[in-house]
Amino acid sequence: MRLGRRRFLSVAVTGVLAGCGYRSEGVSERFVAWGTRGLRNGEFRKPRAIGVRANEVFVVDTTGRVQVFDADGAYLRGWSTPSSDNGTPTAVAFAPDGDVLVPDTHYSRILKYTADGELAGQWGSYGKGPDEFIYPTDICTDEAGTYYVSEYGLDADRIHVFDKEQRFVCDWGATGEAPGLMRRCMAIEMGVDGLLYTADTANHRIQCFERSGKLVRVIGEPGTEEGQLKYPYDVSCAVDGSVVVCEYGNHRLSRFSADGGFVGCFGRPGRALGCFNGPRGAAVSREGMVFVADTDNHRVQRFSIEELS
Repeated sequence: MRLGRRRFLSVAVTGVLAGCGYRSEGVSERFVAWGTRGLRNGEFRKPRAIGVRANEVFVVDTTGRVQVFDADGAYLRGWSTPSSDNGTPTAVAFAPDGDVLVPDTHYSRILKYTADGELAGQWGSYGKGPDEFIYPTDICTDEAGTYYVSEYGLDADRIHVFDKEQRFVCDWGATGEAPGLMRRCMAIEMGVDGLLYTADTANHRIQCFERSGKLVRVIGEPGTEEGQLKYPYDVSCAVDGSVVVCEYGNHRLSRFSADGGFVGCFGRPGRALGCFNGPRGAAVSREGMVFVADTDNHRVQRFSIEELS
């Protein structure tokens, strides 16, 4: 695969973002951004999903491409999903065996790739049956290799559970606004506490469940103030147990403690570093770096989770 021209920006910024706004005083912090609008390697058309593993950053954009970078934005490799005419994936995740999991949302299936991009398998088809999907949006696994898949569409807002052989185990959830119900659940992640955190996007909240589907707590409420959420499209759990939420509607990232307490938020609408334009994905590395799919700015941004304190 030909290596395209690298688009990379690393800038030391003064005027650090504190809470949800800027402050004029304070030490400089280092922010990194890469990408621009385009189709070459290292460029994006609306990156909408992002995942990080072992200092490699996997980004999916609306062309159906999966591009892999190092943590500083250098392009490493990439591939494309089989089809993208109907729409493109909304998440990228990782299996315990090292494979890359891509919910192919608009094709009602889960794609499984090797780390180098070879298609290793797939499962699912269109429908409301126990092993069928309407729009699968995200996937995560536990230590036993069990898969948890979030889904929406045609009143099929639910979580599917499959064993490590991709055999259907059960599903739970339904469409609605009451606690425990979901409207357009766009993300699911396993926290370090062993609980499942879901981005209940159209209800403007994060819901936390036991693996059986029992609701534990609700995080956030609709709004634009600190601790409130507006169209949270992604949720990522840090190793310290805190929860980072990517807010498409508020053009920012918010952070909560595992028990739901508000910690801090970062960002505002715009194109400058530290600003976002309709971000749809976020991932936190084990080292505490936050990577954001800054969707409508056609780029990825990276910063320390401490900016969300």
